[in-house]
Amino acid sequence: MIYDGLLLLAIWMVLGLVFVLVGELTGHTLTPLQFVVNLLAAWFFLAWFWTRTGQTLGMQAWNIQLRDETGGPVNPKQATLRYLVALAQWLAILLGIYLAREHGTLVTAGATALLLAGLGLSQAHPRRAMLHDWLSGTELVRVTHQAGPHTGP
Repeated sequence: MIYDGLLLLAIWMVLGLVFVLVGELTGHTLTPLQFVVNLLAAWFFLAWFWTRTGQTLGMQAWNIQLRDETGGPVNPKQATLRYLVALAQWLAILLGIYLAREHGTLVTAGATALLLAGLGLSQAHPRRAMLHDWLSGTELVRVTHQAGPHTGP
């Protein structure tokens, strides 16, 4: 997740530069549009890899692949649902952090309880699937790559 997050950050930085340049030329701030474009870019980035090879670049580094529950490739509908549910989970966590900073301990306890409930649900699932995998019918599996023939000296 961190590796792919760094790649997404680079994409968002390029998009941000475009938005700054357009804003300077037009005199208008396009922040809401930039937020939506960033979310769409993240969806496109992740869904592209998930539906093609089942692996983002970060997943390749860790030998992890996303497959559907039958072991086949993930379709665009599954990739989109997985992204939207994971996004909603991240936004709930960020909202909890924001509310905790603004409203104190009670909200922090509520946000922590919500997070623990999500983790508890994953432990109760037969395959220990997180909510985004559970609802999208996907799973992460370890893959082993066969070494090719030795071509060195």
